[in-house]
Amino acid sequence: MRATLAAAAALAILLAACGRGGSSRHAEQPPKEERPQAPAEGAIDTSLPSKTVKLYFPSASAETLVTEDRQIFETASPVDRAKQILTELLSGPSGSQAIAAVPKGTTLKQVYVLEDGTAYANFSSELSEGIGGSSDELLAIYSIVDSLALNVPEIRCVAILVDGKGRGTLAGHIDIRRPFRPDRAAG
Repeated sequence: MRATLAAAAALAILLAACGRGGSSRHAEQPPKEERPQAPAEGAIDTSLPSKTVKLYFPSASAETLVTEDRQIFETASPVDRAKQILTELLSGPSGSQAIAAVPKGTTLKQVYVLEDGTAYANFSSELSEGIGGSSDELLAIYSIVDSLALNVPEIRCVAILVDGKGRGTLAGHIDIRRPFRPDRAAG
């Protein structure tokens, strides 16, 4: 009987020491795991490294491009930087000195960057709808090309696709069957 009582006492001490004693009023709770709060929608998480880029938008007052600074997340991947830049470009200008580069409703489907420095930017069909004359078409093209090639060193030229296919033109004026080099004099 003494051996049974001693064994029961030893088990009770062992369970209490491990925090498994069922009758302990002050049993320690494991610390709650702290989870970082996600930034509000549209806000940049300032704990992640960011980089300032220049977006090129058509000017509201002249037939040229003007720049706007935006913040993107710093990443080693040229594809990821290109996607962020084009997403910002599609969101439109934030100031009154510029107008939207592409028709409303245009979405980015994908970006590809080849080892030779050619980027392929694939947009939805809305890109080719709502562009006016040749000047508007040229400004839309170079908004895309310059925003990518002048911010992402790995990109030397940009081809524009619509719904995954090459087209002759966006709006009937400018031949887009070949990739464009950036206009280094822009902005």
